[in-house]
Amino acid sequence: MPLEADALDAPDPSRQWALAALGALLTGTAVLHFGQHADAPDPMVVAATVGPAVGVLAYGLWFWRGSQTAPRGDAVFVWAVGGAGLVLALDLWAVYANAYGSIAIQHVFVQHSSVGALGGAVAGTYAERDRWRARSRLRLLRALDSAMDGIAVLDDDRTIRYANSSFAATHGVDDASAVVGRSWRTSYPPVTRERVAEVLDELDEGDDDAWQGTVTAARDDDTTYPQEVSMSTVEDGYVWVCRDVTRREERDQRLRVLNRVLRHDTRNALNVVLGRTDRLAAQVDESDVEEDMTAVREAAESLLDTSEKARRLEDALARDDAGAEPVDDLVGHEVTAVRKEHPDATITVSGSADALVDERLRLPVHELLMNAVEHTTSATETVADGSQPRGDGGNGGEHAGGDSPRVEVSVSSDPLTVRVSDDGPGIPENERRALSGVEETPLQHGSGVGLWLVYWVVSQTGGAVEVADGDVVLRPAGKN
Repeated sequence: MPLEADALDAPDPSRQWALAALGALLTGTAVLHFGQHADAPDPMVVAATVGPAVGVLAYGLWFWRGSQTAPRGDAVFVWAVGGAGLVLALDLWAVYANAYGSIAIQHVFVQHSSVGALGGAVAGTYAERDRWRARSRLRLLRALDSAMDGIAVLDDDRTIRYANSSFAATHGVDDASAVVGRSWRTSYPPVTRERVAEVLDELDEGDDDAWQGTVTAARDDDTTYPQEVSMSTVEDGYVWVCRDVTRREERDQRLRVLNRVLRHDTRNALNVVLGRTDRLAAQVDESDVEEDMTAVREAAESLLDTSEKARRLEDALARDDAGAEPVDDLVGHEVTAVRKEHPDATITVSGSADALVDERLRLPVHELLMNAVEHTTSATETVADGSQPRGDGGNGGEHAGGDSPRVEVSVSSDPLTVRVSDDGPGIPENERRALSGVEETPLQHGSGVGLWLVYWVVSQTGGAVEVADGDVVLRPAGKN
């Protein structure tokens, strides 16, 4: 009689040995009873008397040692004692009514007590198991009812058999029972029903046991809304988990529109600023005005560069089917590109690895190299002016001075890493937060999107990035 475990609210084992102890007592009593007889007892009587007692002992040992998921032992023990007491009470009534006549009743008491104990133990096992399973089911239903996501269970006919309050709320209904018994089709407008029906057919065919997506759902007042839904198959039905994502979709739409407008307008406006600044600079000779023009030009170029980074980042994150490229080729290509942009920089590459990586990693590798070169150059110029180097994004330890920035890239295969180091001032703590994905706060913000670009793309491709001993260490995920 195996017992299945119920993980939710399963009872803690308590005195599981008690039933075995009762069985041992009954067995000992039966053996002692027949041991006191001088004449050899009838073997059939012995078997009929000792057998039930041994049965209680065997069941008790199994209950104690063989069934770790059984109900509480003390509760089953009470059931066993109650069963034995009930049978003994009936025996006493039979003795009082002289139902046994001249038959010796000692072994009858032992036999019937054992039978009653065994019956009570079995009944108690099932009763206690069903009691705590019913309690577990109640707790589970309460948990589902309090869930913020809509949850529904459908039968094979694709009819809703259970729905929590959140699922009803997505339909604009206050009472969850109002949606029970409905077909799933009432939850979706005609434009969506065909797609959902196809998903259910695919689940029935067994190719997949779950599906997740965003569809258009309908409320009881015929209004529609975007719904994120996951469907999975269970025995004799389906489980649906859904969520109204109207606010998220509206927010994403606003972000897409604002991103497109700002990026387009920013690029156009900055190009105008740069063009007019060049024209004015050509007409003005005063050094103080020329200095202002240079500052305006640098600020505009910085904003234009940030806008371009945002565009490349958006393109990279939108691609899910990027190809693979040897990590040595990827690093070599980006080193060559940065050398062309900064011919005065000294960039060395050491080590190699026979591994393929996501080609989108070109973007963070390029960003790390540019960051190292530009900020190390900035630190060099600042030191030359006699002031302290600025801590705005270099990758290495304290700058040692020199005519050109020095950057070293090392590649290793076990584990697969790409390490970028330089002789700049180091990445400030507030900017390192971006490489660990820590959300920025108004008082702790970085100087741009560069390091966030590195973190997002590396994370999107399954890798990791960190700052170790002043160097930026990229740990890309290998790709087949």
